[in-house]
Amino acid sequence: MRVLVVHPHLDRFGGSERLTRILIYELSSLGIEVHVLTHRRNEEWFPDVGVDFRYIKPCSGCPRTGVAHVDKMADVLFSMTEVLSTAQPDVVFVMIQEPLYAVLSKTVNPAIGTGIYIHYPIEEEVTEANLFKFIGIYRFPNMYNYFYRSIDVHMVNSNFTAGALYRMYGLEANVVYPAIEWPFFRHEPSLQEARENVVISIGRFTPTKRQDALIRMFLREVKPEVPDAKLVIIGVPDDRHPEYYEHLKAISSESEDVVLIDDVITVEEMISYFQRAKAYVHMRVGEHFGMAPVEAMSQGVIPILPAESGLAELISHGRDGYLASTDQECVAYMLKILKMDNAEASEMRKLAYRKSWYFNPDRLAKEILAYLSLVVKRRA
Repeated sequence: MRVLVVHPHLDRFGGSERLTRILIYELSSLGIEVHVLTHRRNEEWFPDVGVDFRYIKPCSGCPRTGVAHVDKMADVLFSMTEVLSTAQPDVVFVMIQEPLYAVLSKTVNPAIGTGIYIHYPIEEEVTEANLFKFIGIYRFPNMYNYFYRSIDVHMVNSNFTAGALYRMYGLEANVVYPAIEWPFFRHEPSLQEARENVVISIGRFTPTKRQDALIRMFLREVKPEVPDAKLVIIGVPDDRHPEYYEHLKAISSESEDVVLIDDVITVEEMISYFQRAKAYVHMRVGEHFGMAPVEAMSQGVIPILPAESGLAELISHGRDGYLASTDQECVAYMLKILKMDNAEASEMRKLAYRKSWYFNPDRLAKEILAYLSLVVKRRA
């Protein structure tokens, strides 16, 4: 089978880009001919090994209208025409909630099968002020509702997202949980040894992730009770939210026990941070899903996750992690884990570690491939 995977910005390193990386190389290892259409890619993160990368480029000979989204759509149509005619994929799979790419692929070839992986049915971070930044990287968040129905198969990252898609658009979807990269499974953590009083959190520096709230809670309510506790926050700045990044730098500098790592680090470096930590905290209420908590669990870190989120589907409360409905509950669970005796903590670490095994690249690629194969067969 020949699969064209579409993701417009593979030069960033957020969750959708990382999941795309996992998928394309795993499909390639399974013998699938993989082509990728993107605007930009980071060649270090996405090496040209077993995968054919193509690029969205300005439309040759198209009149420019001066209307940003119209001109960008013309570029996509021009580039999609070229890649479909030369690569001749059996199916087009869009790895981010941008249904326009699937629609334009059908404009070029009405018989082509299409699928999409929806992280959430709408783009929650778009504003009137930053809309043109989205359009500049070939994202069209103000057009989702027009095009979802034209796609052959919808996949989502959690039941939480599936419910949102149905409520918003009346569309049913197949839940395919994300995966984490193989190195997390190759580094077997020590689950019995006592750990430092380290709390860790990972995510892009955007207001919805609420790292600022975590820092305030940690300094005001956790440190007074656990004086040697440390908080490590790892992420990358988002050019759509520069003020928030500066705010995080300012408040994290108030204590040497709050460490803000604001650059992309290697998997090995991330693993070394996880293997020191006792607790992982995810602050965003309504998070659709996220790979960072699973990565932490793969190294024996006990997660504290928002009860109102797709992440709640990850754990059994009180057994392999905790679900917090309020910030005060989050504080209580941080203190509980940091003060927990090592025998009890070791048992929770073991169960969290075992739960992470399900989220492996082989399972992800084969589930997606099964749905895409059905689309190809049905279209034929």
